[in-house]
Amino acid sequence: MKTNLLAPSALCLLLLSTLTVMSNATIAPALPGLANEFSGTPSADLFVKMLLPIPALFVVIFAPILGWTADKFGRRNQIILSTLMFAISGAAGAKLAGLEAILISRALLGICVAGLMTAITALIADYFAGQQRSQFMGLQQAFSNIGGIVFIVTAGYLASISARLPFYIYALAIFLVPLVFVSIKDNKPINSKDNQLPEDTDVNSGWKRILVGCAVFLFCHLVIFYILPTQIPFFMVDIGIIDPSKAGLAMGAGTLAAAISGVFFGKLVAKIHSHGVAFAGFMTMSMGMLVLSQASSFGLVALGCALMGVCMGLVMPNFMVTGLAFVPSDKRGLASGVLTSSIFIGQFVSPLVTSALISALAYSHFYLVMAGVTLALAVASAFMLKAQSVL
Repeated sequence: MKTNLLAPSALCLLLLSTLTVMSNATIAPALPGLANEFSGTPSADLFVKMLLPIPALFVVIFAPILGWTADKFGRRNQIILSTLMFAISGAAGAKLAGLEAILISRALLGICVAGLMTAITALIADYFAGQQRSQFMGLQQAFSNIGGIVFIVTAGYLASISARLPFYIYALAIFLVPLVFVSIKDNKPINSKDNQLPEDTDVNSGWKRILVGCAVFLFCHLVIFYILPTQIPFFMVDIGIIDPSKAGLAMGAGTLAAAISGVFFGKLVAKIHSHGVAFAGFMTMSMGMLVLSQASSFGLVALGCALMGVCMGLVMPNFMVTGLAFVPSDKRGLASGVLTSSIFIGQFVSPLVTSALISALAYSHFYLVMAGVTLALAVASAFMLKAQSVL
């Protein structure tokens, strides 16, 4: 039986998934305006730059803890509380007078994102099994990326009016709370029992090893993928493309490609299995790095970004599905916390690692090195997943 996307609970989970993108991306267009507003504040330059990564840091810290609480006290309650606090803490930046207060609200936002991501991922594992789980994870990735496009574009427009207006976008989360109340239930599968596959029988004793392997590959993937938002704008200036709108379009090409490939993830994993998807995904990113190493025009940069996006749309759901496949049902929240932390650690580490390499190698050689690294990841990840024969 195919995934019933018309089920209120399924639609609710997809809509909730769009919120996780908002944690970092929404206020990005407002940063220059905020820097100007607080220009007289001591350490304003540093504090404004910290507004973007601070939620990710708190996701890393709290995701394993909130994964455990989702197992202990229920996914539904955690989603309701996290969504309410997400709306309040996110929108607070529009009214808070001090930069330090806005930083604290951003830290609280990160805790809410950790609560949402862990509980949502655990519920998907509860509700779906096998092929249906793969299809739904792919759709979740697509919704997250589409949400990112919509929110960033909207935030850019609002930031042109006032640097404080983009914060109000977070308040939209409040409208999802009634939908969660009426549609989300703890541990009540959407699909019938005959859809339960062997990986869901809680008998595999090697689930910790598989989970750690998936977390490591997710971390490596995010370190490389975050070249897109952190380095591509500077790379484009370096090759003479100084129009900021073109940098936005190039990054948008990557986000759109991730959304499209996420839609097809479920069908692809059914044909070539998880190890084939991992190999194809990382190979696509390797080709993207090769294109960027030779790029001297906007078209080639956009193509390289799109190839990176294809990898994101395939690799993210692939390792999330695999990482949860053998986990006992009472440990899925904790497992989703581990996977979520690995994603945000990768985001946090990426600019530190890639900036150092770019300084040492220059862009063209840097991209060639990354092409080699992603090729190695393609082989290693395929080997690991083939050995497990998870899907």
